[in-house]
Amino acid sequence: MEAVVERPRHDSWIIGLISTGHFLSHFYYLALPAMFLFLKEEFGVSYAELGLAMTAYSLLGGLVQAPVGFMVDHFGPRRVLLVGLGLNAVAVSLIGFADAYWILLVLAVIAGLGNSVFHPADYSILSGSISEGRLGRAFSIHTFSGFLGGACAPLTMLAIAGFSDWRTAFIATGLVGVAVWAVMLVRSDMFVGESASTKKTAPNGTTDKRGMRLLMTAPVLLFLGFFIFYGMASGGLVAFTASSLINLHGLSVDLANTALTGHLFGVVGGIFFAGLIVDRFNRHGITAAGAMILATAFVLLPLVAGLPHIALIAIMIVVGIGLGLVLPPRDLMVREMTPPGQTGKVFGFVFVGFAVGSGLTPLFFGWLLDAGMPHMVFVIAAAFMAIALCSITAARKLSRRL
Repeated sequence: MEAVVERPRHDSWIIGLISTGHFLSHFYYLALPAMFLFLKEEFGVSYAELGLAMTAYSLLGGLVQAPVGFMVDHFGPRRVLLVGLGLNAVAVSLIGFADAYWILLVLAVIAGLGNSVFHPADYSILSGSISEGRLGRAFSIHTFSGFLGGACAPLTMLAIAGFSDWRTAFIATGLVGVAVWAVMLVRSDMFVGESASTKKTAPNGTTDKRGMRLLMTAPVLLFLGFFIFYGMASGGLVAFTASSLINLHGLSVDLANTALTGHLFGVVGGIFFAGLIVDRFNRHGITAAGAMILATAFVLLPLVAGLPHIALIAIMIVVGIGLGLVLPPRDLMVREMTPPGQTGKVFGFVFVGFAVGSGLTPLFFGWLLDAGMPHMVFVIAAAFMAIALCSITAARKLSRRL
């Protein structure tokens, strides 16, 4: 009887710690651009130079996830996660002491390397440590926490900078990460990575596929394709929804940004709602496909002329809900097709696609706006979503045949 009582408490500790780390991962990612105005004035650099620091942080951290996934499966996720969170938090805190642009750039690289550990290590720990019946909820809370961290970063950083200065904002938020790292270190005995002993059965036909052979299988490559095209659609919309609505429908800056904010919180809401259903409705392919169809259909509605401004805001919220709903079932489908002991490398590999897609697409969407084609932002986003839908559907079917 005691074990029945203790298990939920054990799961709650693990989910809470891992999700807090993921919150900080997304928070730190958006802490740097929130301070661009202060950093530009402090170091006398251009926005392009600040953009280079952001690219070094995000794109490098995203690409390194693939080799980090191999490290997770080889050395164990507990060690890799602690090293990564420590690097991330300390580097962010040290930005508050930087007195030259090159130091900022070096610290951004270090923070990006630290940030690369979260997806492969987190999913390995959750898969190996959480009760099977709570795994869908655990994945949902983990994803929800990350997106919430990103949403909180700009307001928090600006509030601290307004109360004190930009240096204090980086130092204080970095030290919060150090405190979380210390708690993780004390309780890290609970973190068990997924291995052959923690996952009872492997997908049929995958037990002989490991390492690069596994990553080159059709289902994994199709999931990589989903992450790329999902990242292209979502990254482009986050960057240019407001500007596109201003140019296409004449929305004010405030209303356009309200639509963007609604879209971002729609994603968070979709993740939360999916967390309530994935453990009860285990046909994850249907949930994911329905979510992508919803987002694809609604993202085309801003092309309709004469829509009320409030309707445009509501439309972008629904698009966000669809993009959020797909994430927990996506994670569970990736986990289900992954052989024992290979979780870190598979999640690390497929998440590279999201980093590449979301990192590069804003350049293309920006060109569309410069060329006077704001409507094409929504058309191309819908096309990317449709391709992502095809990719995840095909990946699901092929993985079930393995």
